Amino acid sequence: MRKLTLKRKWSLIECASRIYLYVQSPIEQADTEIDGIDCKALGRLKNGKTVTVDIPDEATAVFVVSSTMQASYTIPAGATDVSLLAKPAYNPAQGNPFTISEN
Repeated sequence: MRKLTLKRKWSLIECASRIYLYVQSPIEQADTEIDGIDCKALGRLKNGKTVTVDIPDEATAVFVVSSTMQASYTIPAGATDVSLLAKPAYNPAQGNPFTISEN
């Protein structure tokens, strides 16, 4: 097992949105499916807050979802801890989509 630390960058964009964190999990622990991947809901990811959870050493998908957007990131297999940053990225053509990147 390794640690995943995901920080939601504080921003006025999407600040009122309820954004939730989902992590790929085995089917027996999953409580929802996103894009055909079994996921476990890990609760709300509040503006400017950081969440740390245990993830397996296998490749793992991470999703950040609200009623208006969805962002995903696939963490490659490995044994080292992972630190990610979720933030809105202004794009006039797409509005304000969220992105997840390594921190």
